[in-house]
Amino acid sequence: MKLMKLGTIALALSTAMLSPVFASELKLMWYVDGDEQEAKLRGLLDQYTAANPDTTFDLQIVPYETTGTKFQQFAASGSFPDVSLSSSMPPIIRPFLVDWAEVNGPEWIDQFVAGWADGAKLDSKVIAAPLDVTAVGIYYNADAFAKAGVEIPADGWTWDEALPKFKEVAEKAGVRFPLVWDVSAHRFLTYEFQYGNHVFSEDEPLTVAMDDASWEKTMDQFIAMANEYMPPGLWSGASSDSPVDMFVNQQAVAYMSGSWQIGNFGDNAKFKWVAGPTPKGTVASSNVGGNYLLAFNTSAHLEESTAFVNWMTSPEIQAVYAKTFGLLPANKNAPAVDYASADAQAAVVAFQKELELSPRYAATDQAWPEMQATWDSIKAGITQAYVGQITTKDAVAGIRAAAEAAIAAGR
Repeated sequence: MKLMKLGTIALALSTAMLSPVFASELKLMWYVDGDEQEAKLRGLLDQYTAANPDTTFDLQIVPYETTGTKFQQFAASGSFPDVSLSSSMPPIIRPFLVDWAEVNGPEWIDQFVAGWADGAKLDSKVIAAPLDVTAVGIYYNADAFAKAGVEIPADGWTWDEALPKFKEVAEKAGVRFPLVWDVSAHRFLTYEFQYGNHVFSEDEPLTVAMDDASWEKTMDQFIAMANEYMPPGLWSGASSDSPVDMFVNQQAVAYMSGSWQIGNFGDNAKFKWVAGPTPKGTVASSNVGGNYLLAFNTSAHLEESTAFVNWMTSPEIQAVYAKTFGLLPANKNAPAVDYASADAQAAVVAFQKELELSPRYAATDQAWPEMQATWDSIKAGITQAYVGQITTKDAVAGIRAAAEAAIAAGR
């Protein structure tokens, strides 16, 4: 028996000598869009390990829509990853989040895009590190405008001014539709933002901030616009046409989508396109989205995990990350990103400008965790009102009810 024990010990020692011993293996929870993005992410993590050989990563890829359930499971078990990607900070995990104001000082958050940075704040704390931002806005087929002899003004139009111009360009340039729009709650909400409407208050205590009459008026305007300027069946679901494909195939003069399309158009659009300026309502507004990095104070490797997050959100790496994934850096101090084409570079500049012009609620609405339980009611409300299943008054009432229920459930 003694010889067997000695042999087992010797085998263990020899195995340890052959296997690398790392000071810290950080457990990361992340979501990606496909294998190509995962490979790019792993390449970036390898860069960090190359510079910091004592830190490696256990990368766990999960579907975006399961992150809320994952957070609930982590809180119930008391076992969190070291770092996680997230678009919001649900109340159930807030007690377990690193306070970046304590780690880096209260001014650290000021280097990030203001609206998205606001979503990271909780009272005097900063409970998330901004990683990237997205902006909703419009793309134009510049070749079609040139053919029609219509100039896109540098300061943009109002929607009332823009829509007749889109129709004029479509007719003169022989394009099927003046406008296409992503059938999305997020993109529709941008239109409400442009008329001063939003769902939640901008600060604690969180309340529903909807002006129902104004919401109804704007929804009526949107339905009328969809009927006159967009493809039939787009918002009813009767059409299988993809708005992005229609724009890329030059079947639409203008396309309301967002900054994440920049790489796609750079690769696939065979015509001159430009981003913005997006038409205004009573105010100019985008819809600020994006992702945060969360570090958990339960980590056994807290020093390493905070160092990694600081690296990922530093100006230089933000530029690398933005270029790698075709995103906008959240860090305002990030150096200029070379997006490989002049059109893409100009689009990024245009979207960044529109983010800066947006009201604060264009970021805080998206950042509140309670919005995750409200999106479905927004999508259902506009699509059902469009086909006449419900009135716009009922649609707005449904959105309000969902938002109020979300607040009640979160407290």
